[in-house]
Amino acid sequence: AGFDKAVAENWEQKAQLDKAAADAAEFKAGYDKNAADAAEYKAGYDKVSADAVELKAGFDKAVADRMEQKAQVDKLTADAVEMKAGYDKLTEDSSVQKAQLDKVTADAAEFKAGYEKVSADAAEFKAGYDKVSADAAELRVGFDKAAAGLVQVKAT
Repeated sequence: AGFDKAVAENWEQKAQLDKAAADAAEFKAGYDKNAADAAEYKAGYDKVSADAVELKAGFDKAVADRMEQKAQVDKLTADAVEMKAGYDKLTEDSSVQKAQLDKVTADAAEFKAGYEKVSADAAEFKAGYDKVSADAAELRVGFDKAAAGLVQVKAT
């Protein structure tokens, strides 16, 4: 009976060992599955991280592009302000030149009016001079005639 009991205990221990080996194999399979899942999750995380880096690079490029566009708009705005200032200066210079031209034109009209007055006065003076000359010539003719009459009277 002792031998049978030892054999039975042996079989029981072997069954326990087999069960422990089966549990260990099952545990290892579970561990391997968990490791495979972890590797898959890590690969997914690495892909998401790479996508995030790529998206950030795209975002940074978009920001840089916007900054460049803003710089271009700022330059265009500055150029427009400068051109407006130049235009305003030209307009101001043009207004000053027009005022000067208007003054020269007014001065020329005034000078022309003065010249025409002097010319009219000179024509009037000449007419007076011509009348006095004609009167003097007439008096001279009258005088010459009177003198000739006196000479004739004296001769007789």
